[in-house]
Amino acid sequence: MLLLVPVHAAALLAQNGHRGAWAMAVYWLVHVFRLPLFFTMSGFFLALLLGRKGLRETVRNRTVRIVAPLALGLLTLAPLAVLAASETGTVLFVGQGVPAGSPFTFEPSFLWFLWYLLIIDCAAVTLFLLAPRLLSGLGRRVRALLGRPLAGIVVLALPTALVLWPEPTWIAAPAVNTFLPEVPVLLYYSLFFGLGATLSVHRELVASASAAAWRWTAVAVAAAIPAAFLFTLHNSPLGSRPEVHAAGIFIYAIATWTSLLALIGLATRYMPRQRPAIRYMADASYWIYLSHMPVVVLLVALLGTTTLGTAPQFVLVTTGALAASLLTYPVLVRYTVVGRLLNGPRSRRRRRPIPVEPALRGVPG
Repeated sequence: MLLLVPVHAAALLAQNGHRGAWAMAVYWLVHVFRLPLFFTMSGFFLALLLGRKGLRETVRNRTVRIVAPLALGLLTLAPLAVLAASETGTVLFVGQGVPAGSPFTFEPSFLWFLWYLLIIDCAAVTLFLLAPRLLSGLGRRVRALLGRPLAGIVVLALPTALVLWPEPTWIAAPAVNTFLPEVPVLLYYSLFFGLGATLSVHRELVASASAAAWRWTAVAVAAAIPAAFLFTLHNSPLGSRPEVHAAGIFIYAIATWTSLLALIGLATRYMPRQRPAIRYMADASYWIYLSHMPVVVLLVALLGTTTLGTAPQFVLVTTGALAASLLTYPVLVRYTVVGRLLNGPRSRRRRRPIPVEPALRGVPG
């Protein structure tokens, strides 16, 4: 979630005249794993909820955690981002001009992730109800593939590359001005959602990822480097050749799958216990995702009037948007009804009273 802020900062700066190879590099490298990891985690926790709490509690939980924030965001935060862009003359999304007219467009905007997650959740729950054997069989097949690591990753990378074929940037990002889902994007993220559900049911796979964490890391880096090189060619005459495009997205898919297993393995190995600071940031991350875009738009517009270079602007936009979200989180969210919607109830820690020696009780001052 935190990485979404520099990604959007780089994207908006590039779309508003501050172009540079570094912006595409930031955007591209982060997307090797960021969105697939979101959907992997979502699949893990949906399977966990169904197994522990049952269908009714799972539906209630997803309604509170996804439907309600999506609806509130579409009515408040998305219009604020559009209004900020309209008033400052800022381009929000690739291929679109400066927003005009009413900010209440009721489009997914930057909240498309929640919309697609809701669709995939509904499909997964439907399969759980109507075709549990099919779902279980698919899970066993993914488990078998991950049990044969390198060969399994190659097999999993094939459908991943196929659904990425029409994407010019190799990133499955749908149109943000319509609620009509794009099937290739749904299929792409469903693959990683299925990985998360499989890891939840077959926990020995998590232990295997932990044991091989550094090997997966090495493979992920080894795949990402040639994928990045081939991506730089995709607008050239050589890159337009189908075989070069196919090789590039296939290696990119391998980098994605292996980076997920590497990150899961490293986290399991080196962060086995809950840490208060990380727990706090994890709680705040949902609010950061929902609230950062209007601030990013305003900062891009404000800094665009200065003589600062693109790199300093990028740093200031990123840190400023993160600071705004983190400062408003404890005041507006953490202990309020908004916080209960996003993360469940959180209670303030009460300071333990300092013990007073019996001889001093009742002594004034």
